[in-house]
Amino acid sequence: MAIDSGGGGGDGGGGEKRQRVDEQRDRCEAASLDAIPADGISALPDELRQRILTHLPLKDAIGTGAVARGWRGLWRCRWAHRSSVEIHLGSRDAPRRELDALGREPRPRRRLDRLSLVADTCKLKSSELRRFTEYAAECGVEDLHIEMRKRTLEGKLNFHLPLASPLLARLSLRRIGVSNMYYKGAQPFRALEAILLHFVAITFRTFRNMMSLCPSLLTLDLRGCNFEYDFFWDITWPKKLRSITFAECDGASTRLDLLPVGSMRSFRFSSSFHDTPFFLPGDAVLSDLYIRFSYSMLSVDATEFNEALPNDLSALTVLTICSNALPVASSSYDAGETAQLPKLSNLRSLRELHLLMSKMGDANLADIYMFLKTCQCHNLERLFVQLPKFVYKPMESSQTIDVAREEPPEDGLDKLMMVKIMNFNWGRAEVQLVSFLLRKARSLHKLLIVSPNVTPPDMPSVDEADLLFLKEALANGKMMLSESDDAATQPYHSEVFIEL
Repeated sequence: MAIDSGGGGGDGGGGEKRQRVDEQRDRCEAASLDAIPADGISALPDELRQRILTHLPLKDAIGTGAVARGWRGLWRCRWAHRSSVEIHLGSRDAPRRELDALGREPRPRRRLDRLSLVADTCKLKSSELRRFTEYAAECGVEDLHIEMRKRTLEGKLNFHLPLASPLLARLSLRRIGVSNMYYKGAQPFRALEAILLHFVAITFRTFRNMMSLCPSLLTLDLRGCNFEYDFFWDITWPKKLRSITFAECDGASTRLDLLPVGSMRSFRFSSSFHDTPFFLPGDAVLSDLYIRFSYSMLSVDATEFNEALPNDLSALTVLTICSNALPVASSSYDAGETAQLPKLSNLRSLRELHLLMSKMGDANLADIYMFLKTCQCHNLERLFVQLPKFVYKPMESSQTIDVAREEPPEDGLDKLMMVKIMNFNWGRAEVQLVSFLLRKARSLHKLLIVSPNVTPPDMPSVDEADLLFLKEALANGKMMLSESDDAATQPYHSEVFIEL
């Protein structure tokens, strides 16, 4: 059993991610310390301040580091013992060995901030899994992660949430079933704010009970799950729910009806809009939106797409959108007897745009230009363009090329300061896009190009004037070319759907 006071992995590369989160948190806390005046409570001995932190939830204990000088990082040692436990079951006898070790611990149990259970063995029994979760509940764990890595375990083990889990704030399950959460006399899990279900088998009844028993839920993350027909019908959604992620989930004509979730501020969707159409509340005030359709949008008209979005997206600050959604997102739609501008036409608060391009030919370049014209994102500061890894070489007519040369207004990108283009393959449309950005983004500080070819190859189809712009930008340092991606400059939604 690996025990570590700093939190830890167990959820598919989560250790590295949590390390980056901790580092970012520390930097934010450090930046604010100079502006915080000294206070009397910070003069208390560390032992007393640590005792104070033991009365706070983990999230609030971490937050004290940004409130008062001297509290930074103190949350990591608020318990006299180590506060994070990682259990990795990699052999047949591992479950019994680990449970025996836990059983020898004295009672009352120590308090735990986090417990991670990852099973690589197919010999884990339901009774053993229940004993691990009961131990977590006895320790008052606030962050619980359970993951089955053997596909042979899928459908054989069910997670039972113990009733005695009043402090649980974050629940993460991967490749495991979920039992019916309703028990006689079941009490709400009022501290539970985040639920992550990845490749989880769950019934409609269980999911409905889960939502009704979690009144404080803020974040719901569903990935790779298999849902029944009309799974999301008649759900009583938590009133405080702010962030919903729905990615690559299977279901027979599942309607993702989120109209009652007026508190929503973040929505991330990666699936087939045809198989799983979503319907967002008209009065929702979104701050970030992620749309990635897994299939072509040819069967979806602009009216259907626009009616699925909130009425007003002017508060949106971050948008990630895929190439096959760009045409309908830029098209007017019918509302009754009148034509309406697309709902993405007023993005005056947008600061970051991330384009996910499954193809990059002249027609796709035209879609980008039309979208930039339509969305009116005059305050855009950061642009990310993720190109396909393969080289796309379509057969294009001269008419298509003419359409692709249509450009947005001269003043559309005046505040754009940073551009990053990934998987750049020196195609004609790609070079035209970079040339256009260099000419029209007057405030551009840096343009980062990630390409397997750092030396421009021979490109007879590329316009010489466009290529000249790129060479000049490389020479004066305005454009930087690299074979490897820069981890320090990533889009807001960079870690949403990596290797589902």
